[in-house]
Amino acid sequence: MTIDWWTLFLQTVNFLLLVWLLQHFLYKPVRSVIEKRRVLAEEALLKAESTEKDAERAKSEFEAETAELEKTRAAVIEGTRQCAEADAKKIVAEARRQADGILATAQKTAEESHAEALASVKQDVVETAVQIAGTILRKTAQSSLDAVFLARLLEEIDSLSDEDRARIDGDIAGGKGGVVVATPMELKADARDAWEKALTERLHLRQSPGFVVDPALLGGAELRSQHATVRFAWSDQLEKAAEILKDSAARGGPSD
Repeated sequence: MTIDWWTLFLQTVNFLLLVWLLQHFLYKPVRSVIEKRRVLAEEALLKAESTEKDAERAKSEFEAETAELEKTRAAVIEGTRQCAEADAKKIVAEARRQADGILATAQKTAEESHAEALASVKQDVVETAVQIAGTILRKTAQSSLDAVFLARLLEEIDSLSDEDRARIDGDIAGGKGGVVVATPMELKADARDAWEKALTERLHLRQSPGFVVDPALLGGAELRSQHATVRFAWSDQLEKAAEILKDSAARGGPSD
């Protein structure tokens, strides 16, 4: 067997040329494409991880803000409750102070009059002071002062005589300005809504009642129309007690 070296040489050259051509025109481009796809895949993976981290961070921030809002809401509710309790304590303290003043006046007047007048006046004053203090303490323990004033005002409306109720109904039906509610302090929005609803149902109002502030109404409220007024105020009871003392001192004897 003879070897054709020339043919072998040519075949070797052809093979090397083929390898070079595949290396240059096929393998390198394919490898470049594969590398680019690998880089793109890694970038996409990094971007997905970054997006996931951003989402987790946003979720954590939202949960933190939600918790902070809940704390703020609880603090506002607690502050409102404490303010209401402080206002109630101030009213109770003022009523006690006035009652103490009435008792002091009664004692001074009784010392200057007969023993029988002393016993009678002290009894009237003590009963009035006890009634006021008991009413305040009992009502403020059951509900807010605004609710107490509304309930008492509704009781006064229900106890109106037929003539007085007819006057109010006539003012409402005749469109003569409707009714106005006076309170010692401005009502908050939720309390005003409750008053408006209750008075509209009780009086069959055609329009919403007006609301004004009258500091002279110590512990009470007043319903005003053109020809009638419905009033409830603890200060009226204090004034009544003062009148009892004044009449007893002027007569120098027990009150009737």
